[in-house]
Amino acid sequence: MKNSKWIAVAILVLALGVVGLTFGWNLLPDGASAEAKGTYAPWLGTWIMIWVVFGMTVALAGYLFAVGTGKVRSAEAPAGSAKSRVS
Repeated sequence: MKNSKWIAVAILVLALGVVGLTFGWNLLPDGASAEAKGTYAPWLGTWIMIWVVFGMTVALAGYLFAVGTGKVRSAEAPAGSAKSRVS
């Protein structure tokens, strides 16, 4: 049950990435109309940013899923290991 939170957050991150991609498809005009208006460069830059963010969400979700399934260890330190040492 402890690792299920990592998998749930991975699914949430993927869902947010899909929502961002869907907003891009619905809110941005197509490339032909952007080129006709003379706004092709901002249109292309926006799509590049959308795809980069989507790639980041896929990478983050993959890492979270790997931590949740035990393939990768998380960066969480065991309780009291770092705080108990006094320098």
